[in-house]
Amino acid sequence: MLSRPTASERCGAQQRGVTLVELMVAMTIGLVVVLAATVAFLAGKKLFNTDADIQGAQDSLRFARHVVQSVVRQAGYVDYAPDRMTDGMAVAASSAVLQESNSADDLNVVGAANAVVNRTDRGVGANDSDKTSLNDSLLVRFFGRSKADEDAADSTIIDCLGNKQKGPSASPTAADRAWSFFFVSSTGDGEPALYCKYRAASGDFRSEPLARGVEKFKVAYGYDADGDSVPDAWLDAKGIAAKAQESGAPTNAAWQKVVAVRVGIVVRSDRPNGDLRKLKGHDDKLYPLGEEFKDSVSFDPPDDGRFRLVSTFTLMLRNVMKDPA
Repeated sequence: MLSRPTASERCGAQQRGVTLVELMVAMTIGLVVVLAATVAFLAGKKLFNTDADIQGAQDSLRFARHVVQSVVRQAGYVDYAPDRMTDGMAVAASSAVLQESNSADDLNVVGAANAVVNRTDRGVGANDSDKTSLNDSLLVRFFGRSKADEDAADSTIIDCLGNKQKGPSASPTAADRAWSFFFVSSTGDGEPALYCKYRAASGDFRSEPLARGVEKFKVAYGYDADGDSVPDAWLDAKGIAAKAQESGAPTNAAWQKVVAVRVGIVVRSDRPNGDLRKLKGHDDKLYPLGEEFKDSVSFDPPDDGRFRLVSTFTLMLRNVMKDPA
């Protein structure tokens, strides 16, 4: 005789799988968990990229600022300068004075405003040759320094690329001085960068990118009109040339009255950020040389979602030497 199934056996036989409602609830919970994990992953990735972009821009700005400051402080450096100079230059370990030169290349500091710079020649470019990006160029000249009783450089004086510069020969010439150019140009992938142009050991001129993302490089010069070593006016390269024209003096004479240099740098991030967009009616202009120069130098960045950082600094030239009064 067959036995009747118990209540527990009957319940076990009926409980096979889940109901449609239970399945839908389980799928919904699973999708919510997956969606939350995806959102967290994307948010973390975006935060990581944003942080990397900001750090990259900060590093570029910090390095560009350091190199420019270090090189400009060396402008006009000589190891042992004579008591009297007539041309703004001196010689090391010699009582001779370099011959006067009408070439702008032989100045301690010279530049061009809104200039396109050739990467392989010795020029700073021409004023207003750059009609698009409106970046300036800067050339700094100085003697190197050698070890005692040796011809090798002692590593205290370097050019913009970090190459050690040895001291001049026993009969120095202007050609013995180091060359350090700064200008902005595009890299192979189209990104702007601050470039260093220098004279290689072979004697030819070469250019290398120093800091990626440098979008603006502007320079103003402290012009000392009365010889008290205090800037009486801040002028760009065109303003220095205009001063020479007003006085009827050679352009080099006006450049020799420069006692300070003010530099403004704008750096942008590599990648655009969709959350960074301009607000309507909001003034997003940047002032590379500071608020004091906002009427003459400003930069209205495009609405491309990139982070931008600005640095402005002023350097008094240490080696401005004049005839004794």
